[in-house]
Parts: sequence; structure tokens; C-alpha cells
Amino acid sequence: MTLIELIRTKASKSKKRIVLPEAEKDIRVVRAGIKLLDEGYAEPVLLGSREVVKKLAGDNGDNLPDALKVLPYADPATEDEKYEFYKEKLKHKNLDSARLKELCVNPLFTAGWMLATGRADAAVAGSIASTGDVIVSALRTVGVAEGSGLVSSTFLMEMPNGRVFSYADCAVVPYPDSEQLASIALDTGRTHQMLTESEPVIAFLSFSTKGSARHERVDLVQNAVELAKSKNTGWRIDGEFQFDTAAVPGIAARKAPESQVRGDANVFIFPNLDAGNIAYKITERLAGATATGPILQGLNEPYMDLSRGCSVDDIVNTACVAALMA
Repeated sequence: MTLIELIRTKASKSKKRIVLPEAEKDIRVVRAGIKLLDEGYAEPVLLGSREVVKKLAGDNGDNLPDALKVLPYADPATEDEKYEFYKEKLKHKNLDSARLKELCVNPLFTAGWMLATGRADAAVAGSIASTGDVIVSALRTVGVAEGSGLVSSTFLMEMPNGRVFSYADCAVVPYPDSEQLASIALDTGRTHQMLTESEPVIAFLSFSTKGSARHERVDLVQNAVELAKSKNTGWRIDGEFQFDTAAVPGIAARKAPESQVRGDANVFIFPNLDAGNIAYKITERLAGATATGPILQGLNEPYMDLSRGCSVDDIVNTACVAALMA
């Protein structure tokens, strides 16, 4: 059984309520909702007018099941409650009444409001909206989780031989400082452990291995390693490593013989978004890995982002990951 098959199986047992806020404009979202319902992976909730969503489905040769829940994001019955929620949640923003009313009919914010008020267990968006819009909606509704320094992302990379790695950050934080990099590593370790049921072995990557090069970027990674170690003494965490030292036991034995990682890392922390994004795409395209993500982490509730080039199965898989994180 592949990892994603395992995740789908686990999701089907949890029956979490997954809200999909882009259903009016994207047939992929509608089809994902239908598949989630038909396969029993979750209890999907599409946001939008049922008439509009039904027409979109019909125009594309699909039938909208009566059992598939479709709720309006612009609902007079909940407008006052949403207005007061946003007013309190965003009081530091000093938003005027007109702006607050706009948020009341915003599908991305409505999805976040549903999470924050217990009306849903997780949200999945981004097939149309930008990553920035998804993250802003999540931050201003569910907020950052206690113990996490920021919102970041990770990708699960399942290799053709069945091995699974986590890569971070590949989608959100362009140039993290040492504290942010340490936070990304610890959040990624938790995500990896939750989804794979294996203990994370975390390697901080660099163009240097254990001081073989001197540069301010190397110093940044070294500082992040020490911060992460100070906050978690149970996992094997080390760096800075060049990739081969982190991933190949024979090379690790020569270049970092005293490290506990020993070339056995399953969580790779990249020093910046350039490296992380390039690496996951190379691994996916040239090594034939299956990439699941970006998985947003560090939020109070799971609000997942999608690539705008996502497939129906990508949406379904992300919803199943969100269900396990709920």
C-alpha cells in the first residue's frame, strides 16, 4: 500500500468535514467533492449557490449528488455572526464596516470562519486563489498555532521504492532567518510523524557540511540547528549538511562521523525557498517521486493550499491529508 493509499484509508475512518470554498468556479473542486463523498473519504462541504454549482457540474457532464452538501458563502442567516467574528478577530486591523461586510461574502474567509467556529474540521483551497490569498484568509480566521513561529509548508515525497521523505519549506517562506528555519523544521517533523507514523530524522541542508565552508548563510543554518535542538531533545536533528551527507550513510560516515543522523535523514530542511522548490520538482520529475503538498503547517486548524495546476486527485489527496491533521 502506498502512503497516499494509507492516508486515504485513514481519512475514510475519520469522516471529517472538509470545506471546499472554490466550488462555484472550478469543476475540479466539484469533482473532488463528489469523489470524497462517493469514496467515503470525508464529508465534503462545497461553498456556493447550489444552483450555480449544479449548473457547472451539468455543463461539464457531471451530476451533482443530492447528498453532497452545498452551502452559500453569502448567507443572510449567518452574516451578522460572521460580521461580529471578523470585527473581533481583526480589531487590530481597524477595518471599516464596508470591508467587514465584504469579508462576510468572501468564500475563503467563510471557510476559515467555519473552521474557527467548529462548523468544519478542515479547509482546502487554492485551485483558483493564490497561495498568498489562502494564507491570509487562514491567518485572519484560524490564526497561528501555539508553539509555532509561523506558517510554512512541507511536501511528502514518496519515492518509487516506497521510501517517504519530507521537504520544507518549498512554497511559503522565501528566506527564513534562523528562528524561522528552526520553527519550519520542528513543524515539519511533527507533520512527518503524524502522516507517516515514523519518527523524523531531521537534516538541515547547506552548501557546507559541519563548517567545511564559512559564510553568513552557513552561520544562519548552524544557528537554526542549535535552536531546533534546544526545543526538541528527543528527535535526531543535525546539520549543517550537504545533501549527500544527509542522505548517504557511507558519505556521512566520512564527512560527519559523530552526527546522530548518519546519512539516514527522512526530513530535509532547505535553507531557502529557491532550494526547496527546485529540489522537490527535480525529485518529482527526474526521480519519479509522488509529491503530496504543499501541506500548510503552523496553523490552529488545517487550512490547506493547492497548486493552481492541481488535478482532481490532488485535491482529494490534500483533503485526506487535512482530515488526518484535523
